[in-house]
Amino acid sequence: MMRKTIIPFIVMVLVAFFAKAQEGKQLTGKVSYISAQHIYVRFPSTEGINIGDTLYIVSKGKRIPGLVVVQRSSISCVTTVVGNYSPRMNEQIHAILKPKATITEEKKPVAVPKKPVAVIPQTAKPQPKLIQEKSRLYGRVKLASYSNFSSTDARNRQRMRYSLSLNQDNIGNSHLSFDSYITYNHRTGGWNADNQSIFNSLKIYSMAVGYNFSPNTSLWFGRRMNRKVSNIGAIDGLQFETRVNNFTFGVIGGARPDYMDYGINTNLPQFGAYVSHEAKGKEGVVQSSLAVFEQMNGSNTDRRFVYFQHSNSLLKDFNLFTSVEMDLYQVKDSVPTNTLDLTSLYISARYRASRKVSFYASYDARKNVIYYKTYKTLVDLITDNATRQGVRFRVMVRPINYLIISARTGYRSRKGDPDPSTNYNFYITHSKIPWLESSMTLNVTKLKTSYLDGLQYGANLSKYLLNGKLYGSLSYRIIDYSFLNSNSGINQNLAGCSFAWYIMKKLQLSMNYEATIEKSNVFHRMYWGLSQRF
Repeated sequence: MMRKTIIPFIVMVLVAFFAKAQEGKQLTGKVSYISAQHIYVRFPSTEGINIGDTLYIVSKGKRIPGLVVVQRSSISCVTTVVGNYSPRMNEQIHAILKPKATITEEKKPVAVPKKPVAVIPQTAKPQPKLIQEKSRLYGRVKLASYSNFSSTDARNRQRMRYSLSLNQDNIGNSHLSFDSYITYNHRTGGWNADNQSIFNSLKIYSMAVGYNFSPNTSLWFGRRMNRKVSNIGAIDGLQFETRVNNFTFGVIGGARPDYMDYGINTNLPQFGAYVSHEAKGKEGVVQSSLAVFEQMNGSNTDRRFVYFQHSNSLLKDFNLFTSVEMDLYQVKDSVPTNTLDLTSLYISARYRASRKVSFYASYDARKNVIYYKTYKTLVDLITDNATRQGVRFRVMVRPINYLIISARTGYRSRKGDPDPSTNYNFYITHSKIPWLESSMTLNVTKLKTSYLDGLQYGANLSKYLLNGKLYGSLSYRIIDYSFLNSNSGINQNLAGCSFAWYIMKKLQLSMNYEATIEKSNVFHRMYWGLSQRF
């Protein structure tokens, strides 16, 4: 019996070893430029990389497909994104080069006489060759369930969510492209309530058709978010963009999604224009965007503002990002007036002093974000609202291999707050604990505002199993929040576990469970999802 078990195991090990030996050489590059349609990756040399090859990123020790090569030069590749990967400037990208086959004496290629090469007169100018990109379909379909139940008399709730991300570049090898991301939600036993308005359940985050007049000029129609002016959010209508040298010009006209159910609302028109400039340096890229927008409610001006965004990575190991919004219109005593009022400001800087030490600082005076998809507990919402705005500083140290120590602090003092808000966070992570071959994080957060004083601390243990096909984690948090103006507070223990099983290359099953344990009640939350990429 034991022999029958051991023999297949030995065969599997030998097959894995042979497959590993057949892997090609790995070539590492980095993202050098990001445009609306393509991602540019710079390598020391692109020898061995072919059009259609997949490029990878490394996340948590696992190689994940991120880009596909559509054009290449001697040191750079023009690529498009695979699935939900979000590229970042200077991020490392890996190419797996296929090993060259050995040519034996019997299989040497037969020499073919070269044809005479026609001599082009010096007065004749060579015509540039336009490379037509091939049609490519990619996306993801996902089924998910969110359940809430407790030991109280409250009714148990379950919500189902179906999502589809479908994108196709150059449909039928033409200049047309399609981009979409759609979700549908419903509660068990709540179909009638959900269906009072189709957009209470159906959320269209993106659905647009684009046409590329040339590699530098495109037109999109439908609902789509523009990366150059991402703070505007999704836009229903037309988006035209063209690039001239280092400048990109764009014009947008249409409407905003309805602010109640995210549906279509033609009574919320908006239009605007933007200009963006990108330049490359030895160490990175500098990018600046300026946009002016008018948003209306019916025939009346709802908001008129200007938006400026700047990112800079020209200095070695230093990244700077800033965004500014200023309102140009307001109504005083029922009289419309032009104004210049700063409504949003965000600045962040990151500096990597060495391989072992890095610093991060930011100033945030933006409004808090409304999340349409992300589920957060009450404690998480309180923590986000108290720590997001203000000044933040973080230092991260890697004293030895696999060990990361980070300390973060934040300070906020707003007009109208009785007292400033402060927060402190400390965590330590060891990504490869001896014998367990797992990662563990210990975390402590101290929070104090004008209305609460709180402390939370916990631990998380995670590990890859089955040769990376299964990822599991265990977590535990203790919450102790006191409200300063009352005798009430939040005292909870949160225990959770999660796993992700990569059933096949593009098929994944995931589950997450968390129990909130109070003095007399226990609340349970469970999530599971099945996704298929293509």
